[in-house]
Amino acid sequence: MPMSFQQLPPPQGMPYPGPPPTLPKPPRRRTDDPPAVALGNASLLGLGYFLARRPFFGFLGLAGTTVLLVLMYQRKDAAYQFALLGWGLLQVVHGYFLAARKSDRKSSIPKRIVAAVVTLAVVGTAIFLKRGAAAVEDEVTAAREAGRCVEVVQAQGRVWFGDRLVAGRAMERGDRDAEICGTLSNAEGLLYTATQENDTMALREAYEILDDVAGDPRHQQTAGAAMDRFVKDLQAMKPCPKTDLTAWLGARKLTHNVLDRGNAVVARIEPNALLACADSYASQDEWQKALTTYQRLVSSYPKAKQSARARAGITRAVLALELENVRDLITSGDYCSRPARYSGAKPFGRGYNPAIFLGEGTDHIDQLPAGWKLSDPYRAKIVVCTGEEGLGAATRTCPYVPENSPYGPVTQVTFRKVTVPVRVYELRTARLVLSTTLSISGESCPYYLSNWYSGDRTRAVTPSNAQVQAAFRPLLFR
Repeated sequence: MPMSFQQLPPPQGMPYPGPPPTLPKPPRRRTDDPPAVALGNASLLGLGYFLARRPFFGFLGLAGTTVLLVLMYQRKDAAYQFALLGWGLLQVVHGYFLAARKSDRKSSIPKRIVAAVVTLAVVGTAIFLKRGAAAVEDEVTAAREAGRCVEVVQAQGRVWFGDRLVAGRAMERGDRDAEICGTLSNAEGLLYTATQENDTMALREAYEILDDVAGDPRHQQTAGAAMDRFVKDLQAMKPCPKTDLTAWLGARKLTHNVLDRGNAVVARIEPNALLACADSYASQDEWQKALTTYQRLVSSYPKAKQSARARAGITRAVLALELENVRDLITSGDYCSRPARYSGAKPFGRGYNPAIFLGEGTDHIDQLPAGWKLSDPYRAKIVVCTGEEGLGAATRTCPYVPENSPYGPVTQVTFRKVTVPVRVYELRTARLVLSTTLSISGESCPYYLSNWYSGDRTRAVTPSNAQVQAAFRPLLFR
């Protein structure tokens, strides 16, 4: 049957002992889960150490990761990425063995779940950033290799902090690509200005900018695309402005890179441009410009098929300039002092020689037939320069008295032939072919002398039209 117990009172004279003394508890031992610690440290955040209640190592791991991330962003060196991976591996191994050396080890599913979730989140973020940075890099590369600078700038414009953190060196290359594309855009603007406004200064400035880009092996396609657009615009220009730019390109020293594409097209487009430009000047009677352009075509491309037409154009331009010069001299009255040739005139010779009359002794020229006198050297053969008229041989002497005194005194007046010194120049060569003095007969001793006074004893005869024509006929008809 059950027994009951009762505490006996203490013996007489002994104090009551009271409750038994409480013994100190033994120290609590850590129970770590090595896989959870290792998995947590794989996050590079020192999480495993914190789960194992090792805050010192946790903060140390987090600090090391932070320093390496800062160096990765600043230095843009892949070595720091490998260093970060090494740092993470070191924490994994250290954390595992740190937890495994304890005698009390206990699996902790919650800790493993937390470590796995955080680590997967970190790794997933890193993979996401890497893939995003790689996608941007690939897009920039593809656009650059296709020569599409606009797309390069657009793609590089989407780069953010995360891309620069995980792929700093590649993003820096992209920045450089975008910068070069900006430079190319400026050069293309100058090239467009050159072709639209015929501005060789803009063309020279554009090539100076492109010199720095054309040597970059990464930008052969983008620079080449810019040059291809320039060549296309150059070919579409009007002939005369086009020849100004091709002249500059032809004088440019070759650099053996994509910039030489502009030079390569010159020989193909310039002959036609020069010929069309020269013909345009000729149609506007700008003969000096036409002559210069024709001569440039012949000297630059002597064997080109366009040069045959250019040589004919040179002949026409030379004749037109000579005719223009002769016309100016005749209009100003300076031809006789500065004879000039018009090679298109017919030679002076037998038969009728149409003439232009100039000079001081032209008082009787009006008595010549209209068909003998020309004003345009285009149809003339000679230029007759007349000097000051004079008095020649005496023909007859007659007595005269003043009109108001019919009975005296009587004055004997001698009538003399009219003399006209002439020089005849062949218009074709500007050669002096004849220098003589014409003597013109005429009527003498008229009944009434006008403007006469008693001291006037010599008078010129009054030639008729037929007499003047007879004197000048030998000059025009031979």
